[in-house]
Amino acid sequence: MAGVLQLTGINKIFDTGKQHVTALENVDIDIGGGDLFCILGPSGCGKSTLLRCIAGFEHPDSGEILVDGKAVDRPGPDRVMVFQGFDQLLPWKTVLENVEYPLKVNKTAAKKERRDISMEFVSLVGLADFAHNYPHQLSGGMKQRVAIARALAMNPKVLLMDEPFASLDAQTRTALQNELISIWERFRTTIVFITHNIQEAIILGSRIAVMSKQPGTIKEIIENNLDRPRFVGYPGFDEKWKVLHALLDFNRLS
Repeated sequence: MAGVLQLTGINKIFDTGKQHVTALENVDIDIGGGDLFCILGPSGCGKSTLLRCIAGFEHPDSGEILVDGKAVDRPGPDRVMVFQGFDQLLPWKTVLENVEYPLKVNKTAAKKERRDISMEFVSLVGLADFAHNYPHQLSGGMKQRVAIARALAMNPKVLLMDEPFASLDAQTRTALQNELISIWERFRTTIVFITHNIQEAIILGSRIAVMSKQPGTIKEIIENNLDRPRFVGYPGFDEKWKVLHALLDFNRLS
C-alpha cells in the first residue's frame, strides 16, 4: 500500500555559475501515514534541499513527489514546515496571533473558531500564559514551541521539520524532543524530521533514512522499533547507534 508521502527518482542539480552541483541523486522514499520519519546525514548532504522539495519551495530536476497520490508542484497547506532559526515568527504579532495567522490567510475557519483552534495548540505546547507575548519576549525554545503550534494548527498531512532543535541548549532540546513525541503520539501526524545527530534520530524516529555525502542518496532505511521513551543507555540504543554510525561518514558528521 502506497504511503502518504512518496518520493521517486528525485534528482536536484544547482548551477552555481561556475559548475553544476548535484545535491540529490535518485532519492526514493515511501513514508506511511502517522510515521515519524527521520532523515539523518552529514552537513551538506542535501537533507534540507530534499525537505524543501517536499515542501514545494524547490523543484527537483527529475523525479516525482506525491502526497496522498497528488503531485507536489508548489507549496501548500497540506505540507507545513518548521525551520531551525528563531526568526520564523512574525515579530509584530503575539504568540496567539502568530499561530492564528496561517489559518486566517488560508481562510480555514471563522474568526472565533480560528482563535479557539489557535489557543488549543498554544496551550498544547505549554504557552497559554504567554499567548499575548511577542516573539522578542520569548526564549529560543519558546519560539520553537510557537512554530510547532502554528504548524500543527494547520492540520497538515505532513509536518516537515528542518533541524528545529539544533540551535537549542541540550536541556531545552531534550525537553522539546519529549514534547514532540507526546504530540505525535496524540495526533499521529506524519512527520519528516531532518537531523545530523544520531542520538536525536534514535530518540525520535520510527524509521531512519541515512543519507550519503553529496550527492545525497539514501544509503539505507532503518526500522527503529525500540520502546519509548528512549534514552542513551536504554537497551538496544547503543546497538542502534553503532549501526547508524557505521552507515555515516563520521568525519563529516557534526
